[in-house]
Amino acid sequence: MKQPVLRSFLIAALAGAAIWGLSPSMTGHVEPWDAGGLYYTAALALGGCLCGSIAPKPLWPLYVGCVVGQTLYLLGWLPTGPLLPVGLVFVLLCSLVFLAGAYVVSRARTRWQARKQQPPRGGA
Repeated sequence: MKQPVLRSFLIAALAGAAIWGLSPSMTGHVEPWDAGGLYYTAALALGGCLCGSIAPKPLWPLYVGCVVGQTLYLLGWLPTGPLLPVGLVFVLLCSLVFLAGAYVVSRARTRWQARKQQPPRGGA
């Protein structure tokens, strides 16, 4: 794996696992989607924004890393049951919010850097 891909993947995996790890203390629920309100959606969006600002390109390892991080936390620290396949599909779909946050910030960062490198317009 190339260095930027691996870095993006690891950062997103840590963010995905952190969303689940912080859920009990933030919401009182072990599974973040069981919490009332927007905790899970907001955490995914903010996590995506953070990861997109740290590692703006490529985006696919951010999505895969988020899914893997959440899945590993789910399988490693929580009891599993008959609804596990449903939960995994839910993780796959909800992680698109993470990807959207990463895309928005990545695009903004790339545009800002490109604009910063352009010579100033206008004359005296």
